[in-house]
Amino acid sequence: MNLIKVKGIVIKEVTYKENDKIITLITDSLGKISCIARGAKKTNSPLLAGTQYLVYSDFVLYKSKNFYYVNSVESINTFYKLRVDFDKLDSIFQITRILNSVTDENQDTSDILKLFVNTIYIIDKTESKEKVKIIIATFKIKLFQFLGFTPRIDECVNCRKKLEEDVCYYDYVNNNFYCSNCLNEDKRRYIKLSKATVTAIKYVILSNVNKIFSFELKSPNDYILFGQVYCDSMTNGI
Repeated sequence: MNLIKVKGIVIKEVTYKENDKIITLITDSLGKISCIARGAKKTNSPLLAGTQYLVYSDFVLYKSKNFYYVNSVESINTFYKLRVDFDKLDSIFQITRILNSVTDENQDTSDILKLFVNTIYIIDKTESKEKVKIIIATFKIKLFQFLGFTPRIDECVNCRKKLEEDVCYYDYVNNNFYCSNCLNEDKRRYIKLSKATVTAIKYVILSNVNKIFSFELKSPNDYILFGQVYCDSMTNGI
């Protein structure tokens, strides 16, 4: 039996038979995988703690012809406080739902795993509901950049003119940025951005995962815009 060692975090768990469950992991080397954790629902099971929703762990797995099985697990961070805070848990559920939809087995998810773990760590330490919204928005921007959906933010997607940050418009249907001369007749699909919002988006796109949360938006309106831009269209239908 060949054992496979991975780091991973549980993004979904479902009951399987009486004492077993199937968990879905985002891992550092295998992509998103589903594993059978035998006996994990028993109160004395060594797999109990490490196979719960949002627990980040070192896993030792083995694979049969069709399934992965959890051989052993050692928790790195249980994020216990986060898992019993229903407001924060609801926000995290949005993220795990997206991850389930956009990731797959044998995909390189090492950066996505790091991004997700950093995101929930920051949320766990944050008290402000408004800041949690900004953290979720930041996560989505970086996630879809990793997936290859980074828009041009320095120039208008239509005329290629360099965008002036104080007159920039975002098309939330097509995830593109435009100058004021290239808007079509349906003005409802565009959001006029503030300079601070554009600067924040650029910062997230250009920064590495460890630094993407190190910015502040002082205006309440900038908070609202940042929460809308780029994120709503990319998660539409998921």
